[in-house]
Amino acid sequence: MRATGGIYIEISGKRLYLDPGPGALVHSRQNNIPIETLDAILLSHVHQDHANDINTMIDAWSEGGKNIKGTLIGSISAIDGFEDIEKIVLDYHKNHVRQIITMDDNDKTDIGPVHITATKTQHSDPKGIGFTIKGEKTVSYIGDSCYFEGLEDYHKDSDILIVNNIFPKERTDADKRINYHMDTYGTLKLLNKINPELVILQHFAPTILAIGPETEARWLEEQTGIKVRAAKDFEIFEF
Repeated sequence: MRATGGIYIEISGKRLYLDPGPGALVHSRQNNIPIETLDAILLSHVHQDHANDINTMIDAWSEGGKNIKGTLIGSISAIDGFEDIEKIVLDYHKNHVRQIITMDDNDKTDIGPVHITATKTQHSDPKGIGFTIKGEKTVSYIGDSCYFEGLEDYHKDSDILIVNNIFPKERTDADKRINYHMDTYGTLKLLNKINPELVILQHFAPTILAIGPETEARWLEEQTGIKVRAAKDFEIFEF
């Protein structure tokens, strides 16, 4: 119902691609995203809706393995697998990346002047992570997670907060059976404890799409006084 190709970020002169889910390669081409000049690809967790296109993206990035480059940053589960969870990055494509960094909660790494920290999540992938990406601004990505006490501590210095606000305030019975995902009430709890310049909601399930994500965004704005936007496919935000 919505595109699932992930997020492209330019910050402090670096080009990052976050969570290349289904359609990432095709949508990148259609939207003139310069895959061959990416500095890093980031994977928050192993699930297909976030990582399905990682191997095809590496193939395009490295021009079929002829030009090995860049850094792949990702969760332990996505890159190496964890317990009964199979990895999603193939060994063949690992050989087409110059550097691979696996990250767990609170691990840190740098891409030039950009400082990246892995943040804790509570999700069905137990090794799933979010990210804070600090350059001229600090962009925080919650990743797939429900709200939990202390989540705000990982994102308290955010200028821009990207939230996978999957469900609306009023969940259906079917929604309630799906655990470890954020709903609008969870986002409200988070925003009541931090004060970013902008919140971007995305990754919407059918129930929130039926209500209208913009309605949920307006409600959050009214409750918090923080600027909240419900992302549209291929929307560009400039800071």
